[in-house]
Amino acid sequence: MLRDFLDWLRTAPYEKRQKALMLLGVGLIVLLAAVISTVIILRAQHSSTQVSHLQDSEGAHSAETHPKGPYSISYEINQISMAVMNRKGTKTAYAQFSLVLDCPDEESHKTLSMNRAKLLDAIFVVGGGFYLEDFQGDKAAKSFEKFKKDLLQKYEADFHAQAPREISLKDWFVN
Repeated sequence: MLRDFLDWLRTAPYEKRQKALMLLGVGLIVLLAAVISTVIILRAQHSSTQVSHLQDSEGAHSAETHPKGPYSISYEINQISMAVMNRKGTKTAYAQFSLVLDCPDEESHKTLSMNRAKLLDAIFVVGGGFYLEDFQGDKAAKSFEKFKKDLLQKYEADFHAQAPREISLKDWFVN
């Protein structure tokens, strides 16, 4: 295909050659702009992922404990937005929150940080089983616990021994 194009370019009249080269140049500029914007978007998404090592005296998790001990190595994904519809399907709201995963060791932390997209996908898969009404009123506390439990089960199925041992939701807000 490239050889055919180059042969045509050699034999084409000057005006057609000039148009073809101009269109090729515009195409390359558009491709370069797309690559640059993709890199910028990926960097922005990566910078929103914050990794922190919380000790007992730091952060919002100092009050939470686990049967195996306090949080040791935490992996946090900030500013997650998840669509939630009402039961009738007439209204969509967005739950915004940060997810904190308690990793049992450094290897688990590395695995989870390399699989950020899979972690986010699991949130949307599990979140698809809930309605807006589930996170409001009297049912909210049970729904949050069920959401966290279902999400943890999904992570255990996906990551096996590298799965987090605990999940926390921070700064939950529905708009």
